[in-house]
Amino acid sequence: MPLDTADWTICASTRNRLGESILWHPLEQSLYWIDFYGPTVHRQRRGSGVVETWKLDFAETMGSLVLADEGLLVAVDHGLHLLDTDTGKTRFFADPKNGQTNLVYNDGKVDRAGRYWIGTYDVSERDPNAVFFRKAPDGDWVVADKGFVICNGPAFSPDNRKLYFSDTVAHRILSYDLDEQGSISGRRVFFTFANSDGMPDGLAVDSAGNVWCALYGGSKVVCIEPKGTLRRSLYLPANFVTSLCFAGPDLKTLCVTTGWESSTTEATKAQGVGGAVFRRSVEIAGLPEPILAL
Repeated sequence: MPLDTADWTICASTRNRLGESILWHPLEQSLYWIDFYGPTVHRQRRGSGVVETWKLDFAETMGSLVLADEGLLVAVDHGLHLLDTDTGKTRFFADPKNGQTNLVYNDGKVDRAGRYWIGTYDVSERDPNAVFFRKAPDGDWVVADKGFVICNGPAFSPDNRKLYFSDTVAHRILSYDLDEQGSISGRRVFFTFANSDGMPDGLAVDSAGNVWCALYGGSKVVCIEPKGTLRRSLYLPANFVTSLCFAGPDLKTLCVTTGWESSTTEATKAQGVGGAVFRRSVEIAGLPEPILAL
């Protein structure tokens, strides 16, 4: 029996090779996301079908973006840069991996106390060299955890006392205790996926504390209760599901990015929906995305 994907609609005309890092800006009432391989940033304002795009020609890939009070902080392959969306200009911000060429920046988020977290991945996608960083209040960079192949997620509980992290290659979500100083401890497995589920990628937490996960290669997003039990699965008509967020004035619209199939070409792209941004209504609202103060 085919899986029901009818509740999803496509909300943007773009077809990204690898859409990622989708976020709803609560002040602008705008949706932001990226194409990892563009590398490009996209924005769609509420009520508009128009998609604005900024392409960064000085990088090969872009792992994520976060909202900042001076525009956007984008993580490209070799470093972190601020993007001014009014002028399109960028300026270098930091490189906590200190030029290591075997690591590339990937998913990042701001926690509910305003701290920035950024993960990396091993270029070979085989060796457990990836590092998960946190920016300290004094400007230093702290190694929060390490020993992964690919760092994805992260996401934070409504009270900011737990951090969730996608250990992608190991097919699991980890959870940590997060204290007021930003230190994490008590690493444990929160949820483990079967190989047939796909690999856990982007995460988001709703206002009830449920953890939502995009499953790359799994054609779905799942909602997991705070105690670690599966609540529901929502299937999409695209296989490579990458990132998700809660959008709209009431934060009850779930928006999801996807990527192309490996066989997709320019000639066949229009025939499929891989790479589209999807949306659907959900019953439980999300939480406003924090904005990084610089």
